[in-house]
Amino acid sequence: MKLLTTVIGSYPAKPKEGDVDPFLHAIKIAVDDQLEAGVDLISDGQTRYDMIRYFTLHLPGFEVKGEKSYIINRILPSEEPFLINDIKWVKSYVGEKAKVKGILTGPITLVFSTSIGKTSPYSGYRDEKLYMDVAEALAVEAERLEKAGVDAIQIDEPMYSVTPFPTDLAKKAVERIALSVKVPVTLHVCGNIKKIFNTLLDFEGVNILSHAFAAYPENFEVVSRARLEDHGKKLGVGCVRTDVNRVEDFGHILRILRKAVVKLGIENIVVHPDCGLRILDREVAKEKLKLMVKAARQIAEEEL
Repeated sequence: MKLLTTVIGSYPAKPKEGDVDPFLHAIKIAVDDQLEAGVDLISDGQTRYDMIRYFTLHLPGFEVKGEKSYIINRILPSEEPFLINDIKWVKSYVGEKAKVKGILTGPITLVFSTSIGKTSPYSGYRDEKLYMDVAEALAVEAERLEKAGVDAIQIDEPMYSVTPFPTDLAKKAVERIALSVKVPVTLHVCGNIKKIFNTLLDFEGVNILSHAFAAYPENFEVVSRARLEDHGKKLGVGCVRTDVNRVEDFGHILRILRKAVVKLGIENIVVHPDCGLRILDREVAKEKLKLMVKAARQIAEEEL
């Protein structure tokens, strides 16, 4: 049985100054490196902006000043799509060589990464309307991505593991996005997930829960085959570190994946890095992907 390999999203590819679209050069580098590594489900590399500015620059209601984003009015869907042009280019470029995912930064992370301005209509960080407005805007983008032909959608919520987040609002907001599309939806939460994993299992519309296990091996303590199967979910297993700018030992990657297979069953896991690769040197990132794919294929052969 083949193990699906994917990425979390960002990639350390640099734009080419002087081009009409400098970032298209970076996207091509990111895609080429993923294809060369043999990744099954790729991203566009998220090379244009960081994960917050991708949305705060385009969604009405946000305002960007310098490096900071503010909520100044009611958050609304963008009248013009802003993610699908890159996705359409990638889809056309790769053809049948790989599948392509669309990536959304989740409502909690978007809200907690911005400041609420004085003109904001929202009462604060516990205002349900704020999260649902953001979710509604992101659901529109999810639907646009699906129509553009993505094979999967990923919702990134790194804040879940570092911020006491409003669980009820987070669930409701993520479900609004996930249930708006028919393609498989992944919820990615990096960091230590021991306190929140059981909560995430109840998120409807989410098909895959994606977490870091290379830097956080303790996460294995809270995952189980029974829990996943009872909730109809698979587990994305991060098996290479993205916070260390060096290539790890191949045997270490194999051990992580073997542990996942024994604990969860090969049919219940997807393979990826712990998080995005943006902070690494390109050659390091590329080699990590190659070793990850090599390990996934070896594990799949062992299970035949």
